[in-house]
Amino acid sequence: MHTFIIFFRATRSNSPHQVEKISRPARDCAKKPGQQRLEPDEKVERKTKFSREYKQPKETKTNKDELNCYKHFPRKNLKAFNMMNLIEMGKFQEKAPEESKMVKRVAGRAINCVVISAGVALQWAYAIFALRVRIKSLPDDRAFIRMPTDEELMNGPVQLARKRMKYWTCRHMEQMEYSGKENVVPQFTMAQQRKAEKKIEGIINTGFHLQTLAAKDSRIRLQISDDVQMFVDSEDEALFKKMTNEMYHEHIEENIVDKTDRFLVAAHRNLDSFSEEFDCKCIKGCTTGCPCAVLDRGFHTGTIHDPESIRHYGCSKFCKCEGQCKKAFPKPPAKSTEIAFHHQSPKGFALVAKQFFAPGEPVAEMRGEYCRTNAVPTVDNYIIDITRKDIKKIYAAYFKDNSHRVDALSSDYEEALNAVIQSGISLNPRNKSSEGRFASSSCLGNTKVNYVHERGVSPTNARVIFTATMPIFPTQEVTWFYSDQYIWEQLREVCLCGELCCVRNVELFPFITEAHLLKFYKTMYQAQLKQFLEKTNFH
Repeated sequence: MHTFIIFFRATRSNSPHQVEKISRPARDCAKKPGQQRLEPDEKVERKTKFSREYKQPKETKTNKDELNCYKHFPRKNLKAFNMMNLIEMGKFQEKAPEESKMVKRVAGRAINCVVISAGVALQWAYAIFALRVRIKSLPDDRAFIRMPTDEELMNGPVQLARKRMKYWTCRHMEQMEYSGKENVVPQFTMAQQRKAEKKIEGIINTGFHLQTLAAKDSRIRLQISDDVQMFVDSEDEALFKKMTNEMYHEHIEENIVDKTDRFLVAAHRNLDSFSEEFDCKCIKGCTTGCPCAVLDRGFHTGTIHDPESIRHYGCSKFCKCEGQCKKAFPKPPAKSTEIAFHHQSPKGFALVAKQFFAPGEPVAEMRGEYCRTNAVPTVDNYIIDITRKDIKKIYAAYFKDNSHRVDALSSDYEEALNAVIQSGISLNPRNKSSEGRFASSSCLGNTKVNYVHERGVSPTNARVIFTATMPIFPTQEVTWFYSDQYIWEQLREVCLCGELCCVRNVELFPFITEAHLLKFYKTMYQAQLKQFLEKTNFH
């Protein structure tokens, strides 16, 4: 059975009903909705397709530019309705009419706290508002958000889970061999199979609850700084004792270079002096010969080895288009996520979605300080490497294959670039960062990392943006896959992702079938979809 959601606006009576199945690569999906500012008459460019199995929406008398709260919140629900009006008037500040203020000692610091008495209502009010803005921003006559068919939705996660399980099974067998045990195919008894089946069923049944962080009727907002807010369930005061100094960070809007590393600061300053040469002058969109278009093709035509398509090049705010054209990689929507203390597992603080994200859309950005890879600890659960060991060969190939000849890619620029990358570049979000800092590790992950280069191919001009790899619903935790090696070496005994393919379940892998994986994801998405429909009154 195919599951889908349809949202629509009034259609023109004479508009043709053109339909075909949606199939877009992640890069294209990511570019379309997620705009930060949505003016009433603004038209966000998006190529939208429709498939014939959907019914033609009926004409309505509602003005297509009008946001009708009654459709989502019946008038009888005055509390929710009034919250919705506050959001639409731009006065929504995530606080209920009844609140109490206090000062708490949290991890050695005095923090201003506010008890929000209608946390769950506010959480879903914002989610619905985000959906309405999303609908309003789409330029076509009919705008909708739908779940992929079962086959589309499940095939990706299932195959990726099988890949993870295969890798960790090999590592596990190697470990068994090195420990002196015979590396043979084990034989299992019926009792062992029944025990494994019971554990597998338990993981399937708890998957939704471990990855969903819906607010309670009241929760406590921690005002860490003017720009950083965190949320904790008010029902469990013991959570405050579990908080550590790692929750504290300075919020920054742009990545910066570690000022304590004088060599890197000087090398970056020299490289940054070439930045203006990469700013394109296109007014109505980049042409095929535009530097931004040429540089982006280098990441996607085999010039640079990037099989997972994690590197991109885009226009910046310094280009003529001010970073608003189709070649610009969009930033995640403002205030689309929040930081909440995980009340289902001992993870600590986690990143939670406040709105619906379709596959390919930008969800969050991780900002921090650029630093030299060889100057940071070998193991650090915050550091993310932007360059790799073969980075010099990659950029050498990039300069050699400059077939369309971007004048900015000069020998002087290449020399300055090599000075920066010779020690490797990493991004450190530990002390200065953004909300993306709290995205948890997962053995599967519902987002993937993207390195977005701007104003040249320097790693110190790269932004780290997470895009959704599968539908993400409001109140769902935002996660990403660190790496095979990191998870195997650091999280093999302590991973808390709750996935069926989790590295901690390696002993169960011989018993996990594709049917189990399919059931796991179907159970999770059906539960999320059911909650989504109930909370938004969409039927």
